[in-house]
This record gives sequence, structure tokens and C-alpha cells, in this order.
Amino acid sequence: MWSWIGVSAVIILALITYTIYGHKRHLSPTKGKKIDLSQRPNSALLIIDLQEDFTLATGKNAYEPAAVEKTISAINELVEIANKTGQSVISVRQIFKGWYINLLVSLFNKGRGSPKSPGLDLDARLNGDIDHDITKARADAFSAPELERVLERQKVGKLHIVGLDGNYCVQATMQAAIDRGYDVSFTDAGILAVNPGIWQKTKARLAASGAKGTSTQAPAKAS
Repeated sequence: MWSWIGVSAVIILALITYTIYGHKRHLSPTKGKKIDLSQRPNSALLIIDLQEDFTLATGKNAYEPAAVEKTISAINELVEIANKTGQSVISVRQIFKGWYINLLVSLFNKGRGSPKSPGLDLDARLNGDIDHDITKARADAFSAPELERVLERQKVGKLHIVGLDGNYCVQATMQAAIDRGYDVSFTDAGILAVNPGIWQKTKARLAASGAKGTSTQAPAKAS
């Protein structure tokens, strides 16, 4: 009997350890090769996880509907500017991979972002032309190799990043972009955070790392 209790305790401990490790890995910015900014004169608008699973969510860890409306309105203005000035608009959507993480998502987050979820599409209120739609499995958009391929192909060195959540996927993507040498900016009004107080601290850390943010800033005109 005691041996079974011991084995069970070891299994439970291993699962807890693996879950903590997986969560930390999921949220960590990826590493990548530094770009030569002098050879990347163009700009792109990067929209993170603006999916119905998250924007239309209700209950715990959901965004206030009024805040979602305001954020989407601000992003639509940026998309309109980007479309008019010939900048790329890139949407990145979260689709979790792996049976274990999807089990956790199903148990603790109503299956949001899982492959079988009906809410994986971009929020229908997002207007304008999206040039590229990329899916990722981790918080950092650069974890999807297609993103770097698109940016390299279009000689993009300036990234204007908006979307959600400011404290998680947006933060990880911004930090990964900064670490790779991109010129990173963001519009505060275009970023959603379930916890706005923590976002203020996150924003300060990103600014200290080199991200430029204002409440009204639009992406720089493409060269």
C-alpha cells in the first residue's frame, strides 16, 4: 500500500513540475538571429491573438466588453493607416499544440485556443485587409517560423505590435522582437490586458528594453 502511495506522490509531483515548466516555456520569448536593421527599411503592423475565443469570452479572466470595443476600434484605425500606406498587416492567432496543454486548456480555460474550438477566427469586428495570417502554438509569435520568413521576405525592420494579452503573448512577442534587433513600437490603446495594473509594469519593462509606446502612435510610414 505504501509503495503505491509513494508512486502516486512521485507521479503527481512530476506532473506538477512538468506543468510549471511547460507554462514557463510557453510564456518565454524565443531566441533568434539578430537582424541587420539597415537592410530592413520597411514596417509592419502585427496583431496578436485578436480571436473570438478571447475577445468574446465571458466569466473569469475575460475582458470587459467595452474595453474590447475600444481596443478593436483603435486597431482598426491602425489597419486603415497600414493599408493606405502600403505596410504589411500580419495577424497571428493562438492554436495550442500537444495533448497535455490542450487538456489543461480544456480543464481550466474552457478550451479557448484549442484546435477544435469554434472561436479560433479573428474577431469579426476587425476591419481592413490582412496580408498574412499566421498561427502559433506558444505565446511568442516568433515561435512560428513563418513570421520570420515573412518579415525577412518583405525586409521589415520596424514592428508595431498590438493585440492581447499585454502581459503574456504581446509581452513575449515584443521582447523576442527587441532581442532580435527589430525597432519595436506599440499603441497602448490597441492592447488588451486582463490585469491593467500589471500591464503598466510590463509596459515600463518593455520601454526600458527599447519598445516605444504612446496612446495614439501609428506605425511609421513604410519606406
